[in-house]
Parts: sequence; structure tokens; C-alpha cells
Amino acid sequence: MSGKVVAVVQARMASTRLPGKVLAEIAGEPMLARVVDRARMAKTISQMVVATTDDDEDDLIAQLCEDRGYAVYRGSQMDVLDRVYQAAGARHAEVVVRLTGDCPLIDAGLIDQVVTAYHLAEPPVDFAANR
Repeated sequence: MSGKVVAVVQARMASTRLPGKVLAEIAGEPMLARVVDRARMAKTISQMVVATTDDDEDDLIAQLCEDRGYAVYRGSQMDVLDRVYQAAGARHAEVVVRLTGDCPLIDAGLIDQVVTAYHLAEPPVDFAANR
């Protein structure tokens, strides 16, 4: 099994425990930038898009994406699954790698291992994870 692999990074400012955490600085860089830049090192990902909400508060995320040349999709604040689905669909994804914008230590090698395992699974599977 193969197909166009699109990573969708979920990010929003309205965290309940630590609002704005995706833009918190880590060694001088916003956390979201660290996530995207690290995930971009994965060899199995064809495209990447940040999925955020259309809420005004998330304009900061959209601006960061624009400033850094990251693709961004904006959708419903209430339906994260639809945001991921629509962001992936807009990029004609055949395989979706769902990432969160608050995981700055994401390992590109691990992404590649999971995507490869997904492609090689016999019988084919609908879902693969690193758990």
C-alpha cells in the first residue's frame, strides 16, 4: 500500500491547561515551529499543513505559518476531526500523519518507521500508531 502522505499538525491557542503553549518559546523559537521543522525531516512525508481554527485568537498561528512559509488550514473551533480531515483533503492526502503542535521533540525517524510499517502491513491496515 502506498499513497501521498500528508502530515497535519493540530494547533490552537485555546489550550485549557496552558493557553498559547504552541507559540511558547523554546530556546528562542516558537514550539510550533520546532514541531514543524522537526517533522519536516521525515522522509516519508510528502506535504505538511498546520490545521488551526478560524477563531480570531488563532490569527497568531496563521501569521506564524505565513511568515515561515508553512501551509495552514483554518476550520471549525469545535470539530478538530473535521479540521484534520479538511486540511488533509485540501492536499489530496491518501495517508494522513496526525501530529500535535505541542510536541516539540517529535522524532522524524519514528514518523518514518510508523509510515513504513503502515505501507508494508499485510493484510493492509487502516491505522498505525507508535504505541
